[in-house]
Amino acid sequence: MTPFEFLNQIDRLEDLSSKSLVLFIAYYLRTNKGVLQLSLTNIKKCFQDASLKCPSNLKQIALILSKGKNSPLLKIGSTKPSFSLSIYGVREVESYLTSDKQSSATIEDYLKTAIPYLKKIISKVQEDNKRKFLSEAIDSLSIRAKRATVIMTWCATIHHLYDYIMAKKLSDFNSALSRRRDRLNRIQISSKDDFSDIKDSILIEVCKSARVISNDARKILGEKLDIRNTCAHPSDVEIHDSKVVNFIEDIVDNVIVKYKI
Repeated sequence: MTPFEFLNQIDRLEDLSSKSLVLFIAYYLRTNKGVLQLSLTNIKKCFQDASLKCPSNLKQIALILSKGKNSPLLKIGSTKPSFSLSIYGVREVESYLTSDKQSSATIEDYLKTAIPYLKKIISKVQEDNKRKFLSEAIDSLSIRAKRATVIMTWCATIHHLYDYIMAKKLSDFNSALSRRRDRLNRIQISSKDDFSDIKDSILIEVCKSARVISNDARKILGEKLDIRNTCAHPSDVEIHDSKVVNFIEDIVDNVIVKYKI
């Protein structure tokens, strides 16, 4: 097994710190190549073979990992030090690999149940184009593109509100707009394109004011908009599968299906 093949099997590799990557490479060299005494050159070459950028402070990282009573690396020599993976380092890496596999298996089992369930949920949607769009959103979840699933589902929901307002509540919505004390009171909606000047958060407020939606629906949409905004921007927030499933459930049942056109 090459360094590339070994590291490529690890989920969320991009989330690992430089220290963790150095330990993984030390583990690879020990278990796959039988290298017990590691030089910085050995480690650097593994980074290159794995198509990963080697940390510029590699020596400093190795020295930090070799400090302390139960350090994951052991320092050998002083003038030109080499390193060895300690038993604590072996346990640390193997613990991560085991939990990583268990986590992946648990997620796969969950999605096997959740995705067919979500397909049944969206079958309630009357409009064919929205149903197909939501089906593609769920397909994104099956390949772990959770943020894309949330953003696509939100997009379908907002456009459903546009369609519902245009078909059944246009006069009420325009009246509510005219009562606002900001620049939006000059807007009158006559086509879907006119909604482009209204932020989603404001749209929800006006829908509630115009009694287009209930207060419960407003609360749900407000909560889901926060999740959508988190998913739309780079962040270190972990989006769990269960949250995505709940997002689709709530949106479809309490907005798209409830407010039929």
